[in-house]
Amino acid sequence: MFDLSSLTVMSQQNLFYLLPEGILTLGLLVVLCLTIFNPKKTSEENYALMQVSLITVLLALSALAWTFLRVPVITPQKAAYSSITIDMFGYLMRMLILLGAGVTIAISHRFLEKNTRIVSDFYVLIMGASLGGMLLASSNDLIMVFVALETLSITSYILAGYFRRTIKSAEASLKYLIYGGMGTAVFLFGLSLVYGLAGSTNFQDIGIALVHYHGVVHPTLIVIMLMIVAALGFKLSAAPFHMWAPDVYEGAPTPVSAFLSVVSKTAAFAITIRMLLILFSGFAEWAVIWGILAVLSMIIGNFVALKQHNAKRLLAYSTVAHAGYMLLGLVVGTSVSVSSLLFYLVTYLFMNLGAFAAVIAFSTLTQTDEITAFSGLVQKRPWLTFGFSICLLSLTGIPITAGFFAKFFLFQSVALAGPVYIWLVIIALLNSTISMAYYLNIIRLMVVKEPSAEVEAISDSAPTSSALSTALSFCVFATLLLGIFASPFYQFTTLSVQQLAQQRPMVISQAIFQKK
Repeated sequence: MFDLSSLTVMSQQNLFYLLPEGILTLGLLVVLCLTIFNPKKTSEENYALMQVSLITVLLALSALAWTFLRVPVITPQKAAYSSITIDMFGYLMRMLILLGAGVTIAISHRFLEKNTRIVSDFYVLIMGASLGGMLLASSNDLIMVFVALETLSITSYILAGYFRRTIKSAEASLKYLIYGGMGTAVFLFGLSLVYGLAGSTNFQDIGIALVHYHGVVHPTLIVIMLMIVAALGFKLSAAPFHMWAPDVYEGAPTPVSAFLSVVSKTAAFAITIRMLLILFSGFAEWAVIWGILAVLSMIIGNFVALKQHNAKRLLAYSTVAHAGYMLLGLVVGTSVSVSSLLFYLVTYLFMNLGAFAAVIAFSTLTQTDEITAFSGLVQKRPWLTFGFSICLLSLTGIPITAGFFAKFFLFQSVALAGPVYIWLVIIALLNSTISMAYYLNIIRLMVVKEPSAEVEAISDSAPTSSALSTALSFCVFATLLLGIFASPFYQFTTLSVQQLAQQRPMVISQAIFQKK
């Protein structure tokens, strides 16, 4: 006879772990119900909905911290019938996604009010995309991966075209949809081949089944690798799968560009790391593939960024370059390099969101994103100039910002992996030097040059959104804090990777994730 007691206990455990996702879903439904009959709200009502959405994300963050502290994760566990993994890596990725969603909501209110009458749907879509990203970061089953990925992707397509009456926004959404649909189809085909080889959709079962193919050049495995790399490379905006990023970032609303550059990339890196270290931990071919993508991303991202005149397009190519830096951690595949990659992700969230927040604040005041328009901004908005400069210096990798230690830890881990990887470090250092030209150029314009016509037109009494100012200040503070106190955060990423390593098949592999 079927026993319902075990099902009840399992459901309670699942609900406990998935409490943050439950809170996010509940808040999403509340905002949806408040707007479904009257989407065109007054300014006060829109602000109230923004507060409800932000409170929802903060409650989800609090629940995440509460569940983590109440039941410390000593060893990785499974939930939702082994489709979800409970580990420190999942907690870290979910925290980053929620932080990114919260900052995005905070920086978007004033910008949306100036450009559209329907604001509330934006918050619903942001929370929906974040929910998909959180599930993706904890997935332990191919079916869950696909469902979570589609939840994140479909909401992102809609967000990119949120200003549907604007030609650029509609074009961005269409391009994102076409490229994303192709990437999803290729990814699904690759997953189906994985299932055909392994006979299971569970990560651990697949990892054990694929052990028999270690060291074997199997044509199906080559096809699988190429398909998965193409799909994940699209999500990571890694060259040569980055062509969608500049147009989408420029055409989409700026808060959406910020969200895609951080939250979507974090979720993509989370599932990439989890799949690589659990499913394909014994295949050396991954190092070559990721190495090629890393070099292409660094070179194309930085060199093309030098020619950009629009701040959003520049930051788009900047994300391509930073994806290349982070991929170095996967090329080496040691515990130290993957830990450094995770620390880079943590710092990247704050410094990149801070940069986008500054661009949003400036475009709200001047109605332009052109880089030359930032000239002389320090004379009108010194705090905005300071905050933007700190984020740009961190993206460059200047001490004592978080970006410096992120690059230092990552490049050091690659160099220590062996002489064969030194050339990757040299390429990365040269590209970091090149990036100084376009990052520091913006600071030079803001501080040294005379005010542009757009800056001159800024009224001294022009209001600044309190939520936007708070979000920018938070990102700047976090960027400096992670630089000054980098060690504790780096230790947490190290523990997360060590727990993730426990979920690999019990085989000794010299190809990836070697113990140094």
